[in-house]
Amino acid sequence: MTLDPQTASTDAELSLVRNLFEGLLRKDEDGEIVCGVASSYSYENLTYTFHLREDAVWANDKSVTAYDFVFAFRRAVDPATKAPFSSRLKAVANAEKIMSGTLSSTELGVKAQDSQTLVIQMQAEDGMFEDTLTTSICMPCREAFFNGCQGQYGLEQDCLIANGSYYLKKWSKDPFDIRLYKNEKYSGKAQAKNSAVFVTRNEKKSTYDRLVDNNVDIAFADSSLAGDLEANGLKTKSFEDTCWVLTLSGELSGEFRKAFALSTGKEVYGGSLPGGYRAATSLYPSAISKDPPNTGMPAYDLNEAKKQFSAGISRLPQKKFPSGMILTYYDNPPFKSVVTDIVGHWQNQLGAFVNIEATTENLSGQLTDQTLTMAIFPYKTSRNEIGEYLKGFGVNYRGENPEAVQTSVLSGQKVIPITFQDTTVAYAATLQETFIEPQNGYMDFAYFVKTE
Repeated sequence: MTLDPQTASTDAELSLVRNLFEGLLRKDEDGEIVCGVASSYSYENLTYTFHLREDAVWANDKSVTAYDFVFAFRRAVDPATKAPFSSRLKAVANAEKIMSGTLSSTELGVKAQDSQTLVIQMQAEDGMFEDTLTTSICMPCREAFFNGCQGQYGLEQDCLIANGSYYLKKWSKDPFDIRLYKNEKYSGKAQAKNSAVFVTRNEKKSTYDRLVDNNVDIAFADSSLAGDLEANGLKTKSFEDTCWVLTLSGELSGEFRKAFALSTGKEVYGGSLPGGYRAATSLYPSAISKDPPNTGMPAYDLNEAKKQFSAGISRLPQKKFPSGMILTYYDNPPFKSVVTDIVGHWQNQLGAFVNIEATTENLSGQLTDQTLTMAIFPYKTSRNEIGEYLKGFGVNYRGENPEAVQTSVLSGQKVIPITFQDTTVAYAATLQETFIEPQNGYMDFAYFVKTE
């Protein structure tokens, strides 16, 4: 786990970063974008000017300055940082050239006029930029503190310093135990309504059991169990932000890829879908598009699949489908029945014997690398921004028609959408006020109010 804002990526990491740090802007308890470290700002002629609060301080009493944001933004776009959400800053002047390695990060269009004034020069309009400024990639980073950590920034308790509603009181990795306490030095508008938040992990007991037994107040939960959790008196919030995809590499001939695509569909696995899942009708889950296009989606056609499979067999010297073929899938118990339905159908209808192998590794790189012959895994969007989502498919999106982009991505049958899945947060009825954005991977604990 990392709590480095520029490199954090998982739901847990982003949730913690959101509460330990505050950016120029933030979201209030109604989800509206408001000032954070900035006391005011203006935008004119592609130029943002931010005036920082003079009372904004780090937990070590050092002032939060415009220079802290300059250093953070430069880190974010520096290719060496490998920041997962660096593309959110592509509209800032020179950002794309820096990310491609053709310019130094010092050329980024983010400058400090003085310690309390930050100027951001844009190279293009970006309607999502103010939202971006509330997210982890834009949290400040104090250069002297960062350098003192000697490569361990955000990886150890002593190598993290907060400026948000909470500070890190304890970080134990074995057993896992993180404790956030109200930051009394924080002087912004998002004063924590509770004194502390404890984050724990129990390998011996499931999240479901811990929620039902009232051992925890809130947790990311298996979307297939949302109904059961509600039946046990818990509240849930769900957001469809994940698409499970089947990838078929170029190692397989075009005929074989077409055969597998045409013999895979809800007709095969629809009856096995657990709660919180539905058959994919597009590349885009509803978080990305409320009315997603279905163009380019392969329609189930078993007769044509058999023809394509036979054509593929006829081109092989041995005239039979290769033995030992493996489909690697992300290990998610509720989803395994979908995988077995698919490979069982291929075996029974096409005569293709494919073994399955589970993994807990993140397989998202498969979308562009295609290092595995066959794979099924979830691909999750971190927010409702189509360009960031399509980046995972190797698409440099510049406002093209999403329908045409989908058709292009799905052509060649190397990527096949299988199902959509919800991200679900479950929480106790004693949490009367909450601020949860599953789509963005974080919860703002400052606004939580717990009653007994």
